[in-house]
Amino acid sequence: MSGQLDITVEQGATYRRVITITDSAGDPINIYNDTFAGQVRTNYHSENPSATFSFSLLTNGTDGKVVIELTDTQTSAIPGGKNVYDVEWTQSDGTVHRLLEGTAEVTQEVTK
Repeated sequence: MSGQLDITVEQGATYRRVITITDSAGDPINIYNDTFAGQVRTNYHSENPSATFSFSLLTNGTDGKVVIELTDTQTSAIPGGKNVYDVEWTQSDGTVHRLLEGTAEVTQEVTK
């Protein structure tokens, strides 16, 4: 079920993306009582994450839309270059799905 999506994160800028979760027919899934988790790491074997995404529902969750976000402070702390990330969804019944995974290319900030 995991989708492969390589993202670009600008160091020192807020990163925000809306994900819509749908069923096999393309209809939105109600995610109101569900939770999400996701991290950026320099590589798959890194002991500590470089950043942890925050999540919020775009509306009330019945439209399947969740916002993933990193603050400007968080993106400033991520090393420039190629990193890895994933986002997981835990349904209210405890079922866990990896929604997205891929590389997070971090472009270095010049203005500090």
